Order: sequence, then C-alpha cells, then structure tokens
Amino acid sequence: MRHTLWILILLFALIGTASAIPLLPAEFSGSVTIDGNPALAGTVITARIGDRDCGSLTLPAAGAFGGDSTFDTRLLVSGEDGDAGKTITFFVDGVPAAETVVYAPGTPTILALTVTGGGTSGTSSGSSGGGAPAGPITTPAPVTEYTGSGTLDTDTEGAVRFTTVITAAEGDASLSIGRGVRALDRSGAPIGSVSVESISPEDLPGTSDTSEPVGRAVRCGPAGATFDPAVRVSFTLTPEEWERYEGGQFVVRWYNSATGAWEPLATTVHPSTRTVSAAVPHFTLVAVFAVPVEEVPAPAATTAPLTDPTLTFGPVVSATAVQQAGLPFSWFAGFAALAGAALLARKRG
Repeated sequence: MRHTLWILILLFALIGTASAIPLLPAEFSGSVTIDGNPALAGTVITARIGDRDCGSLTLPAAGAFGGDSTFDTRLLVSGEDGDAGKTITFFVDGVPAAETVVYAPGTPTILALTVTGGGTSGTSSGSSGGGAPAGPITTPAPVTEYTGSGTLDTDTEGAVRFTTVITAAEGDASLSIGRGVRALDRSGAPIGSVSVESISPEDLPGTSDTSEPVGRAVRCGPAGATFDPAVRVSFTLTPEEWERYEGGQFVVRWYNSATGAWEPLATTVHPSTRTVSAAVPHFTLVAVFAVPVEEVPAPAATTAPLTDPTLTFGPVVSATAVQQAGLPFSWFAGFAALAGAALLARKRG
C-alpha cells in the first residue's frame, strides 16, 4: 500500500508538470538601421516585455537578421504566462527602437527596426590615430521616390535596380520596393511602372467580423503584379484616428477576390510615427483594420511569403492553434497516468 501511495503522488506531480505547457517563443527577422544606415555586424538587439529582457540577438551581418532557412539566426522572444498580447519593446545596443510589436507566442514576424542616435551604424564620420577612418565607410544605395505613380528600373529578369518608394497623392500611404526584388506582371514580364491609389473606406468590400477599416486603404497597380521578396505597404494614421482606435489593435489585410474575404498580414505598428505597415507579395486591395484587443490576429497557415525587401519566410501558423493543439495531449497523459496507477494498485491489492 505504501508503494502505491508513493506512485500516485509521483504521477500527480508528473501530471501537473505536463499540464504547464510553456509558451512558444515568437520569432523575429528583418532589418536594423541606425540613423538611416545599416547596423554593423555585432550589434546587439534586445527584446523586452515590461521590465524583463525576453530575448537577444547579435547581428551576424550588417543591417539584417533571420530568414527562412532552418539555420538562419532569428531573434527568439520567450514570454511567460500572461504575456500574450503584451507589448514587446526592442533595444539596439541599448538604444530603444521606434517600433513595438504585440507578443503573439509561436508566430514569425518581420521587423524593420529603426534607431535614431546612438548605436553603431555602417558609416563613420570620425577618424582615429593618424587620421585613418574609425570604421568601414558605406555609401547608401540611391532611393527613387515618386508620388502617385512612377517607373520601375529593372533588369531583364525583373530585379529592381534601385529601392523605389511611391507615395499616394494624399500622402497617407506609401509603397516601398527594395533593391533586388523581382517584380513581374501577370504574364511574367518585368514591370515598367507602378502606382498607388488611396481608396475610400466606403468603397471597400465588407468584412465578416466586428473589425472595421480605419480610413486607410490602397489599390496598387498594375493589378496582379507579383514580388519576390514581398514589398512593404505603410499607412500613416492621423492623431484623431490613432486616439479613436486606441482601445483596439491595428492589422493590415489584403482582399482575396477569389474567396471574397479579407486575409490578415503580419503587421508592424510604429507608435512614434502612427504608422502601420505590412509586407505584400502581390498587388491587390490592401487596408488597415481595427480589431478588438482580445482578437490577436495572425496570418492563417499559408505558403505565401511574408517578407521585407531582403528576407523570405515560409508557412505561418497561428499561435493560438499551436497552444490549443498541446492541451489535449497533457490531459490525455494525465488520464493515462491515473489509469495506469489504478491498474497497478489493483494488482498489488
């Protein structure tokens, strides 16, 4: 009887341990700039939830980290119970970045971290010793800017030669196409020009949930154009819009005309500039929506790339689905353990 009692105590302890499933880490990849220049290799990025450091990474290469390969170095942020939905702040060599992200366990996210002042960037204006440069000198790549529409300089394969930014005529949205992005039209030919047109919320297709557009939507052309890696669409909200939806959460969605539904995209929010952005792999109707805080939107499982101009990612799985998938196993293990203990006790009796 004594052995049976100890076995039961041990099994109950194991059941408690199995049911305490830790939160999956959130994975981050993207780019880092300091004063507009790529951060040097060796720069340290730290993620913090509240006053607690939850992950850090040392840049393996200048200005970029992570990727879709198994062995790419991504920033892993591990939260604790109750952290889901809280804000993650990022620090670059101890200097706070302008961007923050809501912690969604188990989801990959693309970041474009920016820091003004401090840190170590890829340019140097000083000298040391006998007048030699203090560090490597980098000449920034040219950026071509247009309003409304503009030409896209590509090679014969459709690769963009220069980073191109097209701002909507209203000035409330912009499209950024990175250097090296392969831009093709419906027929697979290189794109010669692009356009960005703001759309009124009244002209948008309806949604099937309680979310609502915040007044920012664009239609980019030519329709059906594809990009590899994806391009970034950014929306700038007015102070009134930001305050009006302060109690909710912003998410960028694209309209799937084949299904008649709005599909979520991995979204980055920049509170300091009231900017909401997302990576889009093809031209379509794109809009910003406000959803209740309790609804933490995550892109459904898909093979569509969610990237910034330099990175490509694979399937994305909802963090909620991953956590729920683990619960039945722990309960099953518990019942199995109890059944085994009961059977052993019966045999000894």
